[in-house]
Amino acid sequence: MATQLSFQIKALLVNNQFGDSGGNWQYVGADAVEQSTNEAVQLVAAKRDNSTCGVRFPASMLTATVIFSSRDHDVADNLTIQGLHDLTSNNETGSVSSASRRFSDYIGGTFSFDSKAGVLTVNPRNW
Repeated sequence: MATQLSFQIKALLVNNQFGDSGGNWQYVGADAVEQSTNEAVQLVAAKRDNSTCGVRFPASMLTATVIFSSRDHDVADNLTIQGLHDLTSNNETGSVSSASRRFSDYIGGTFSFDSKAGVLTVNPRNW
């Protein structure tokens, strides 16, 4: 049975923001460690902050992928999360939208990111 995953962010590698006529794109990359197994991972995220024509939103769209360092196949094990990035707190919530076979029990599960603690928590579906 799949267990909760908890990733501690260790180092921010990339944090770039680019604007266009529809708002801003933010690209983030980080090194992290799964706390129960000490497995190293990398996270890569894209966030869309829509603020155009005088309309501002309190949150942005988020898509992020956790890439595991272990490589049993040609492609590294991974899971992708999608949800909401709160622009005030920088916390994030949502669900797992896709994963490699190793993490397929997490598809449909929830995630949360505590910005102050730097911890991403991912739950398997039916948690």
